[in-house]
Amino acid sequence: MYPVTQEEWTRRLRGLLVLVSILFSILLLRLFHLQIATFAVYHRESEENRITHKTVRAPRGRIVDRNGEVLARNRASYTIFLISSTPKRDAEAVSALEEAIDDKVTYSPRTSPTMRLKRDVNFESVCIVEERLSPEWPLQIEIEPQRDYPRGSLTAHVIGYMGEAQEDDLATPRAKRYAAGDYIGKTGVEKVWEDSLRGDDGLSYYEVDALGRRISDESPLQGEQPAVPGLELKLSLDLNVQRAAEHALPDTLSGSVVALDARTGAVLAMVSKPSFDPNVFVSYQAQEERRRFVNGKAKPLLNRATQGLYPPGSTLKMIAAVAALEAGITDTLSTFEACAGSLRVGDTVFRCFNRDGHGELNLLEAMEASCNIYFNHLAQLLGVEAWRESAKKFGFGEVTGIRFLPVEEAGLLPSRQYYAHRGGWVTGHLMNLVIGQGDMLATPLQLARYVAALGNGGFLVTPHLYGRAPPLQPIDGVSPATLDIVKRGMHRVIYGEHGTGRRVRIDGIDIAGKSGTAQVPNSENDDAWFVAFAPYDDPEIAVAVVVERGGGGGAVAGPVARRVLEAYFAHRLESNPPVSLRASDAAPGAPSENSGT
Repeated sequence: MYPVTQEEWTRRLRGLLVLVSILFSILLLRLFHLQIATFAVYHRESEENRITHKTVRAPRGRIVDRNGEVLARNRASYTIFLISSTPKRDAEAVSALEEAIDDKVTYSPRTSPTMRLKRDVNFESVCIVEERLSPEWPLQIEIEPQRDYPRGSLTAHVIGYMGEAQEDDLATPRAKRYAAGDYIGKTGVEKVWEDSLRGDDGLSYYEVDALGRRISDESPLQGEQPAVPGLELKLSLDLNVQRAAEHALPDTLSGSVVALDARTGAVLAMVSKPSFDPNVFVSYQAQEERRRFVNGKAKPLLNRATQGLYPPGSTLKMIAAVAALEAGITDTLSTFEACAGSLRVGDTVFRCFNRDGHGELNLLEAMEASCNIYFNHLAQLLGVEAWRESAKKFGFGEVTGIRFLPVEEAGLLPSRQYYAHRGGWVTGHLMNLVIGQGDMLATPLQLARYVAALGNGGFLVTPHLYGRAPPLQPIDGVSPATLDIVKRGMHRVIYGEHGTGRRVRIDGIDIAGKSGTAQVPNSENDDAWFVAFAPYDDPEIAVAVVVERGGGGGAVAGPVARRVLEAYFAHRLESNPPVSLRASDAAPGAPSENSGT
C-alpha cells in the first residue's frame, strides 16, 4: 500500500471543508427560514396549539306576557365537553367516560376544537368527570343555558318548543350562527321569532398542555368576544286570562279557547287542550315522555286554536242575519211561518233542536232562541251566493294572517262549485250551511276574529302575539244599522227570556254572545261552542270557545267563556258596581231551560 502524500491529504482536507461548509450553509439557511422568514407562521401555529378557544353560548331571550310574567327563560345546565386532543385520545376519553357514568354518549369525529358529549347531566356525573376523569382525559364540564318553561303546559301551544337543529335547519342561510347540537325553535313563538331570541355566541380563550388538558385561563389573543343575549319578547298574552281559560276547559275533553282584543286583534289567550310540557323537548332525561307526546292519540301537539277545523254550529247564524238585513229580506219585525219543530224541503226534513217548536219569531227572537227553522226559511230567500259572500267578508275560508307556526288552517267555506264533484248541489246543503253544519269548517281563531268584527263596528282585526297591531280591515257592504241589530240579537242570547247564553251573565259587565251545538259525524255527542264580546257598547275582548263532544253550547262552552271574561274584567269587577241590563233587550223572568244550541 502506497503512503498518502502531503498533496493528497491537503486535497482531501479541502474537500471535507467544502462539504462541512455546504452543510453549515444549509443549516444556516434553514435556521434563517425558521427564525426569520417563517417565524410568524410557526409562532402562530405554536400559539394555536397552546391556546384554544371555546364558544360561549348566548343566553336566549326571555318571553314574558303583557304584565311581565315570565313564560320562557333559561336555567343553568351541566354539559360534558370533549376538548382539543388527538383522534386516538378522543376515542379513549369517550370510552373512559361511558364506563365511568355507565351510559352512552353522543360522539362522532370532531369538527371543532370542542364538542358536546352529553347534555343536562346530573350532579353525580359532574363529580365523576371533575374528580376522576378530567385530570387524565381531555374532558371538562361547562355550564350552558338551557331553556326553561315555568308555566309548563299552560302556554305550550303559544310559546312552542325547541329541539336540536337538524340537517335542514343547518342548510338555511342563517345556519352560520349554529353548530350541530344547538337547540332551535321548532314551533310557536320560539320558531317564529328564532332570529330575535337566539342572540350571538361569544368566544373565550384558555391555555392547554400537550395532551389538550386545560391549564389556565389566558388573556385573549385577538380580544374577548362576549356573548350577546337574545331579545326579550313581551307578548300580548295575558297570563291571568290564559290560566282562567285553561282551567275552565274540561280536563276529560279536547277543546280550545281564543280571546282577542276586539279593538286591535292582540291575542289575550290561546289555549288548546290536551296540551304538553315543552320542557321535555329540551331535556335529555325525558325522552320517553317526549315520545308519548309525539305519538299520543289525543294529539296534544296539535294547536286546536289555529289548526283545529270544526263545524261552527249556530255561532254562524249571524252571517245569514247580516246578509239578509243588507239585502232587505228581513228586519226586526218580519216573521216566517211559525216554527213547529221541523221543516220539509223537498224530500228532506230539517229539524229544530226544540222538537215542540218555537212558534212565530222575528229575527231578534230567532237569534235569542237559536231557532234553526227561522234561519232555514231565511236561507231559501237568501241563496247560497249571498250567504257565502257574507261569510267571506267576515274572514271565513281564509287565514286570519296571524304570524305563527305551524301555519294556521284556512278552514272550508263551501260553494256550489265545491259540491259539483260531490254529488251535485241541492238546497239542503244551504239549509245546513246557514246553521253552521254540513261541510262548513272553521278554526276557533277565525270565530274569535269574526265575533270581534261584529262587536267593533265591522272591522276585521289581524290576530297577533307580538309587536304593533296591523291595520284594521273595514268590512265593505255592512252598515252600522245592520251590525246594531245583530248585536242586539246577541245581547238577547245572554239576557233574553229564552236566551241560550244565560250562564254567561256577569253582574257588572254587559255581554253579547251566541251559543252553538254542532253535530259531529260518527259521534254520540256534539261539539259545544260559544262566542261572545264585552262590554256591549264598546267591546274590548272577543272570545271563542269550543269543547269537542261537549254537548250543548250554552250549557258547556258558555261557562268557559264566562270564566275568561271574569278573568279579563277582574279588576273592574272589584272596583265598579254592577251595571243594569239594557231595558230594551232584557225580558222579564228567568230564561227557560233548553238544549243551549
